[in-house]
Amino acid sequence: MIEKLAKSLVAWQIKNEYLKPADQNLYQYGFELLIGQAVNLLIACLLAIIFQAYVTVFLFLATFIPLRSFAGGHHADSHEVCTIVSNLIICAVCILAGRIPDGAILAVNLASGALCGIFIFLFAPVEDHNKPLDEKERTRYGRYSKVIWGIETLIWIGCYMFRMRNISLVIGLAHMAVMVLLCGGLIKRRSERRLL
Repeated sequence: MIEKLAKSLVAWQIKNEYLKPADQNLYQYGFELLIGQAVNLLIACLLAIIFQAYVTVFLFLATFIPLRSFAGGHHADSHEVCTIVSNLIICAVCILAGRIPDGAILAVNLASGALCGIFIFLFAPVEDHNKPLDEKERTRYGRYSKVIWGIETLIWIGCYMFRMRNISLVIGLAHMAVMVLLCGGLIKRRSERRLL
């Protein structure tokens, strides 16, 4: 559906001479990304309303998106699957953030932060065939993912120390989600190599 909409938008712009036909594939890809992100954001807002978890969803996205963008990991093969998986992750975070008791927040944060950090320092960025990287991008993305993880870890530690434990928990859950996607990306990459 997203591909068809992007194709229609690009065809309309080419017809009206806003775009050059030679750049059609590039613009179609850009529109697909833009539309996909807009759909995901709208669904995330809807989930925040359904779960009455506005701060949780906002903090999760603010933590997850920058780290995920540079650390990489598993990418879905279609926009529809990406949308489903992304929003299932948000649902899981909303449910877990409301159910993990205060006494367990430190353990969750330590475990998720440490595991995510190990994966980031050892493997990030984890490429996917949908998002290949050249050597310069690998170096830069690896450095950025380490810095972002470090900053976010310091923020959750500060939030935990100043008794903003729910904020620290959401950051910990975002780190757990990134770590799961890194694992998924590594497993997918290894299975693709075996098939070759």
